[in-house]
Amino acid sequence: MKISHFKVTPFSIPFVKPLQTSGMTYTHREGVWIKLKCANFTGVGEASPLPGFSTETLKEVRYALEGFHQAIYGEDLDKEELFLLINIHSQNTPSMRFALETAIYDILAKEEELPLAKFLNTNAVSEIAVNGMAGVHHPGDGFTVMKVKVGFRNLFDEIENMEYLTQSFGKDIQFRLDANCAFDLPKAIRFCKEMEKFNIDYIEQPLPADNLEDLAELTYHTEIPIAVDESLTDFQSAEKIIEEQAAHVFVIKPMVSGGFTECKKIINLARTENIRVVITSSLETSIGRTACLHLALANEITEVCGLATGEVLNEGKPTQPIQGGKIAISDSPGLGVDL
Repeated sequence: MKISHFKVTPFSIPFVKPLQTSGMTYTHREGVWIKLKCANFTGVGEASPLPGFSTETLKEVRYALEGFHQAIYGEDLDKEELFLLINIHSQNTPSMRFALETAIYDILAKEEELPLAKFLNTNAVSEIAVNGMAGVHHPGDGFTVMKVKVGFRNLFDEIENMEYLTQSFGKDIQFRLDANCAFDLPKAIRFCKEMEKFNIDYIEQPLPADNLEDLAELTYHTEIPIAVDESLTDFQSAEKIIEEQAAHVFVIKPMVSGGFTECKKIINLARTENIRVVITSSLETSIGRTACLHLALANEITEVCGLATGEVLNEGKPTQPIQGGKIAISDSPGLGVDL
């Protein structure tokens, strides 16, 4: 493959309204889109490290992309050589690896006239169930699972909020509580005990990312399954979480974990340990979200995934339609979206 065109386009897109977690408030989503051309085909990808989650900065991504561009400029490489160079130049920038892998697979899938997910796995289905987001989606939208940000209210307000959501959405709806590292162990135990009376699918990252010992301890004090997100950054962190028996659910962000290859390794590891796997976005634009969707479908993920986040960004592009709580890929070859 000879890359004849390499373009990097920075973006900064406001959220429809500020997005609050227990530790941060996001007003804009920043990153870069990349566009590669090989022969008659183009491929696109997105690198947008998420502050508070990603290990690298956007500035580091820009520098690494320049180095990668210089390494491939004018070279005619086979697929294995190209992916080797991607790995070499993105060791410390997993979001860049995700972007480049997406763009290359976009090109390869277009050459075969297949949607990206079906190029990677001929058994891939075309749609996946997704969770809604409290404060964004509404009763009657068709979701069976809703995600709720917690950890920035006092406990009594948290209980009141869950009572309101249960009354609004109905007792059959499951809730995923995302704490974003808000608690210490005693507070997490008390919080979980109070939440057990509600229909909770899991609580996500209740404790700081590096505190696996207390996460493991928490599993003995609550009936609610424990999910990890910020703790899970790559294959090595997944191995450590399993070793500590610190989680029942892996919430994988491909932008943070480093793309298709790394995520597949994590997914396969989780399956050997009977750990549930959920693929979620990192609040990317349509390019990154669609790549996450193809990744989930290619890996035959059966859990409800966190990919219905397009409505939180003021991107100015139509979001993928959600019907009956599911998102589907198009029949178009490759990623199915472009810049």
